[in-house]
Amino acid sequence: MMKMTSSAEIVQLNCTMGVVCIGFVWNSLNLVVTVLHQLRTEGYQTASLIISCISLSNMLLELSTAGIVGILSTGMFCLQQVHPLVKIVLFFWFTSSYMSFWSIAWLSVFYCVKVVSASSEFIKMLKRNISSIINVALVLTGLGSALIMIPFFFLQGQNPSNVTMTASTTKNTSCTILTPTLPAWINSNIYMYIVIGFLCPVPLAIMLSTSLRLVIYLCKHTISLRKNKTKIQSTDSYLLVCKLTVSLVAVYLATLAAVGIFLMARMAKVDLDSSTLELSFSFYCTATAILLTASNKYLKQKILTLLCWRKVAQPATSTQSQTTTL
Repeated sequence: MMKMTSSAEIVQLNCTMGVVCIGFVWNSLNLVVTVLHQLRTEGYQTASLIISCISLSNMLLELSTAGIVGILSTGMFCLQQVHPLVKIVLFFWFTSSYMSFWSIAWLSVFYCVKVVSASSEFIKMLKRNISSIINVALVLTGLGSALIMIPFFFLQGQNPSNVTMTASTTKNTSCTILTPTLPAWINSNIYMYIVIGFLCPVPLAIMLSTSLRLVIYLCKHTISLRKNKTKIQSTDSYLLVCKLTVSLVAVYLATLAAVGIFLMARMAKVDLDSSTLELSFSFYCTATAILLTASNKYLKQKILTLLCWRKVAQPATSTQSQTTTL
């Protein structure tokens, strides 16, 4: 018999698609508003450039994740040969994930260097040139992620003998989902270590170390101001930066945990719906978009105006319009 879609599955699908749409639209708004603001002002601000990279990467990540779920549901992974569409979707899925994760890591580095003070000459030099360094790092990250993922265009199908097909009396067929393999001229183990290493542990280590350094510095700075009882310098901008970086790390960790559970369930042959994967990445994209908007005065003002939550937007000065005033 044909499998009927239950009401619970319909509700889950609707919720997933709703989160996908919200995340895609919100990241689109962040990207458009940030780019238009950059075009209207002289020069490019590094923080705004990072926000643009994160927003664009999240949009591609939403689309490619939806593509993977669609491929799984249509059974394209059951084919003996890897369909070109599968290669393209996997390429953009990993590339956009790389760019989004690393852009958040560079944002943490940027704010950490900008906020934390030190007497070292090296740190002072780093502070003076951090914008140029991060701009170059973003370009290299985009090029590097694309180059690392090029082997995905050479994926090959498994031997047809590995495919198990079963036919019921009602002519319905099912198959074992195949795992595409890399060509023989690529060492699969080394390649996967590189892919996974640069996708998870390395950017996570950067996020955690810089966020922890910001929190420690903020605590010491606040205690020092209270002890000296001098003219207290406002720490609102510092606190906002710490909240942003720590929240982004928390969202990243939550996404990794959800994806890890999904993969382990798949390996254990537990019937976990593929929409769980899409919901995990959609949560990540939506949450990061909201956090970036909340931490940026100009973005928050413009988006609230677009959503008609404010009738008249208050004019922002050149200093107020920058991302997370420091």
